[in-house]
Amino acid sequence: MSDAIHGESGLNRLELIIEKLEHAEERLVRLRAGEAELEGEIQEALRELREFEHHVVEVHVVHVNEVEKTTFRVNVAATLQKVWDKAYDKLEIPHEPKDVFQTGGEHPKSLMSHLSLSLAQAKDQGVIENYHFGIASETGGA
Repeated sequence: MSDAIHGESGLNRLELIIEKLEHAEERLVRLRAGEAELEGEIQEALRELREFEHHVVEVHVVHVNEVEKTTFRVNVAATLQKVWDKAYDKLEIPHEPKDVFQTGGEHPKSLMSHLSLSLAQAKDQGVIENYHFGIASETGGA
């Protein structure tokens, strides 16, 4: 009779162990599904970040007369006016009435008639070649 009780007890224990395994497997399936969903959310966020970064550029501005330089990041939707204004803030130099915003480099050209264009528009239209700019102040003379 003790063999029958031991056998029955062992069978109940085996059923409990199998039930625990099945429960653990079900939890694992749910967790893996949740993990896949979270992985998808992470990939979407990374895609959005890459897309956003694609629209953000590094701008370099030199105040020619003061020989001060600044570099900052701005969205390509920003207008040339906004870039010019932000450059003054970064340089901590006052905006003088006769200052000119211009392209950077050895042969700068005035951007004064294009200040309402966004960086993207200015680049697309060939107004600027890159994101290097200069601020020139009119100097006194006879």
